[in-house]
Amino acid sequence: MASPELEAFYALEGMGMVLEGEFFSPSKAKDKHYTELLEAVEKIRKQPIKRNASTHQNQSQQSVLLPDSKALIDAKPGE
Repeated sequence: MASPELEAFYALEGMGMVLEGEFFSPSKAKDKHYTELLEAVEKIRKQPIKRNASTHQNQSQQSVLLPDSKALIDAKPGE
């Protein structure tokens, strides 16, 4: 059975929170680095993403302004 720190490291790795080439560090594990980081990440992920109305409205307007890719593909030169 793996230690709680090693399990937390693997969980963080699965979430993409461990940099490529970063290895498990026993000295970080001794300080409970991985379990504390995992708890913090899980706490943040449970919180809803806050968006204000103007941000949502701007995103909606941007999507409306994007050209229709099928129309661009089907268009003939000079149209």
